[in-house]
Amino acid sequence: MKRKRVVHTLKDKREIIETLRKGVPGRSSAEKYGVGASTICDIKKKSENILGFSKDLAEAERNLERKVMKKAPNEEVDQAVYVWFMQKCAMGQPISGPLLCEKALHFNARLGGNSSFRASTGWLHKFKRRHGIPEIETHGEKMPADESSASTFNDELKRYLDQGYEEEFIYNADETGLQRKVPLKRSLASRTEDATTGCKLSKERITVMICANSSGTHRIPLLLNRKSKKPKSFKHAKNLPAVYSSQKKGWMNSEIFANSFKNTFIPDVKKFQNLIGKTGKVLLLIDNAPSHPSAACLNRIDETVEVRFLPH
Repeated sequence: MKRKRVVHTLKDKREIIETLRKGVPGRSSAEKYGVGASTICDIKKKSENILGFSKDLAEAERNLERKVMKKAPNEEVDQAVYVWFMQKCAMGQPISGPLLCEKALHFNARLGGNSSFRASTGWLHKFKRRHGIPEIETHGEKMPADESSASTFNDELKRYLDQGYEEEFIYNADETGLQRKVPLKRSLASRTEDATTGCKLSKERITVMICANSSGTHRIPLLLNRKSKKPKSFKHAKNLPAVYSSQKKGWMNSEIFANSFKNTFIPDVKKFQNLIGKTGKVLLLIDNAPSHPSAACLNRIDETVEVRFLPH
């Protein structure tokens, strides 16, 4: 009689590996988990991969009940959505399925993901299964917690301003994506033509970070981030009116942000203070995005500059 195929979770496989390493015969695990000796041998051969993958999941507080080690098609977007979801859970905010899909589309656009990504119900089902999220549907369209966190932040900001931050030394920075050479989605066509010739969207993406103070009297040089380290268009350029960096997909990440903060933002603010003949504490407000380093990390760089995250 043919044995029924049994697929065990990563948690079970990890327990089997630990049992084998203690010297317990493989047949004992085979009997306990209802599998053949060949399955136990296969798990033993893949033990390093299984333990490594399980460790990554455990450190990220993800689901060890998964049965396969297959990653998400777009790991960066998947990770960004999951981090956002966990942040909201930590704040006690209810998250609905449609809102999670909407956020997935947002991160996909911000990170320059696959243009065909739709964040369908199928994607949502797989996302919940990957991360062990049993049910996230809630009733209602608004999340009162968002209003509450914004109100709390306003109170905190007022207290910060009372500590001596001048309007000229309060800055805000944010990133946006720029798609170059994108054709018009709609164009004019004569009545004799059924449709105009289709064009594929350009994948030439640039991330731009903009930063200025609240009085509008000081603007930090733009940060441009593209895929290419040495664009041909910059071949003869000597003095760029912006700071240039590169990343293989043209995205912002914590390393680029921290480098810009340390080597561009802080020196330029100091230069501005010298120019106007004033000194004082500096406050930088930024989004709490996965691509940004922690506030604690940034605040260790210069004691006169403090970074605060804006509420979601």
